[in-house]
Amino acid sequence: MGVTDAAVRRLAASGYPDLGVIARGVTPPPRRSGRTTTEPPGPVMAIRLSVTGIRGGRDPDRLVRCPYLLIVDVSNLGAAIPPAWVRSPADRDIRHVNIWPSAKHYCPWAGSPLPSLCWNTFAAGWLQAPPSQRTLGNALEYAKQLLNVENHVSPAR
Repeated sequence: MGVTDAAVRRLAASGYPDLGVIARGVTPPPRRSGRTTTEPPGPVMAIRLSVTGIRGGRDPDRLVRCPYLLIVDVSNLGAAIPPAWVRSPADRDIRHVNIWPSAKHYCPWAGSPLPSLCWNTFAAGWLQAPPSQRTLGNALEYAKQLLNVENHVSPAR
C-alpha cells in the first residue's frame, strides 16, 4: 500500500524537514498506446527522519534532549502502527526504556538488526482509530510522543 510522495512532501514542509524516502513499492507498467510513457514512481514504503526525544533511563541526565534517526515502514499504515527502528544513536548508547534492543528486531530496510520502538499501548490506540486517522503524520506524532516520555513498565529495556 504505502503512502504518496505528496504526503511525504507535506510532512517535510510542516515540521519534518529531513524526512526522506528510502524505499518504494513497484508500480504496474503503464499501458502502451504507441507513445512513450514515463513510469510514475511507486508508492513510498519506508522513510527516514530525525525526531528529538529525551535520553531516558534512570540517570540524572534522563531529560537531556537526544536526536533519534528513525527508519519507519509505512507499507501498511491502515492495518497496524508502523514498525520504526532507531538508526542512531547506537544501541549501546540508548537508555530510553521504550526502545527495544537491536537483538529483538530485524530492519529489512537497513538489512540488519536495529533497536526499535516499543509501541505498547500506542498500538492498541492506532487500531481503535478510524482508518482515516491512520496516517503517516499521526504515526510520526506518536513517535514524537513516545520518545519524549518514558513508560517504565514497558517490556523493552
